[in-house]
Amino acid sequence: MTIYYEDLAVGDAYETGDYTVTKAEIVEFAEQFDPQPFHVDEDAAADSMFGGLVASGLHTLCLSVRLFITDFVQGEDGLANMGGLGMNDLRWHAPVRPGDTIHVRFEVTDKTPSESREDRGYVDFHRRVFVEDTEVLSVVSHNVVRRQDAPRTG
Repeated sequence: MTIYYEDLAVGDAYETGDYTVTKAEIVEFAEQFDPQPFHVDEDAAADSMFGGLVASGLHTLCLSVRLFITDFVQGEDGLANMGGLGMNDLRWHAPVRPGDTIHVRFEVTDKTPSESREDRGYVDFHRRVFVEDTEVLSVVSHNVVRRQDAPRTG
């Protein structure tokens, strides 16, 4: 059963499954998008403030988006997500290291029906990424969610 705008209430909370981050993907992502030494070089990372190789915060953000999409939007009871309007309040609280397993907890913090388009409403999700019980990233996403009985438009 699809989750529509009307099905969501402020305070509703959800959680994704787990994803284990590998050393190879940390380095591969960083080489392409964030080639700082503590993301791509174990020796340099050992001498950094992290004391070892860590994932790019952007990599962690991307993984959180993937888990949100694969486990919630495309899940068995998927969200009728039409897209996003942006993200706010991005914070990195702790590094993600090779072999860490992450999961995402998210909560509906605000919802507003569109005043100009009857097929949608706007929903804010406070997303928090964890390694075990340690919060490593937080962000608020602003999503466009289809209304249940609204006509489909382009």
